[in-house]
Amino acid sequence: MFSQLNELRRIMNKKMKELISFESKRYEGIDLDRLVIYAMVRLENLGIELSLENIIVGTYKLFPTKFSLVGYPEYPDATRVEKCLWRCKGSKRNWIGGKTPHGYQTNEKTKSIASRVEVQLKGSTPEPQRRAYRIRRKENIIRETITSPAYLKFTSGKQETVTEADFCYLLQGTLDSSHEILRENLLSLKRVAEELQRPEIVGFLSWIENRFRYFIVK
Repeated sequence: MFSQLNELRRIMNKKMKELISFESKRYEGIDLDRLVIYAMVRLENLGIELSLENIIVGTYKLFPTKFSLVGYPEYPDATRVEKCLWRCKGSKRNWIGGKTPHGYQTNEKTKSIASRVEVQLKGSTPEPQRRAYRIRRKENIIRETITSPAYLKFTSGKQETVTEADFCYLLQGTLDSSHEILRENLLSLKRVAEELQRPEIVGFLSWIENRFRYFIVK
């Protein structure tokens, strides 16, 4: 009997060692409850029983700075984990099931939350955020265009004063930039203007392309 228990403990300890702590900066902005949920799913995936003790140790191993005793960073704070479990299994959330004496169970909500936490921990940007970032970047490009000397001269009726230097500046280049770089930058700028449905800028770019064609064609 004792040999079987010792073997089980040995196996459990070996599996626990597979849990490597995350850098604190990766999880400092994630709340405690969601970190516990993530730890539970990690434990379950390793085949570790979701007992209170295992969850306390697993959570501490993954996120030591948030789940250690105040003043004693080498020890886990069991009370902090218990409070998280109590909140997570409350009737308003139902993120997990079970009770302390018998262990806990995960459900679809648990796994969904853990997946989102994993994205944050890995530093990946969810698709909606990536789209928002791309839109902001394109808007910044348009803003730089309409505040450029070339565009300001063009819209104020002083097209004849637009210089080669203005043209190169508009395309993030210099008078020494290669034809290929200037041409690629112009095409990229036209794509952005078309995607954001800015016909007035598309028209301006067509005009300045014709005026300085010798700069982008060998």
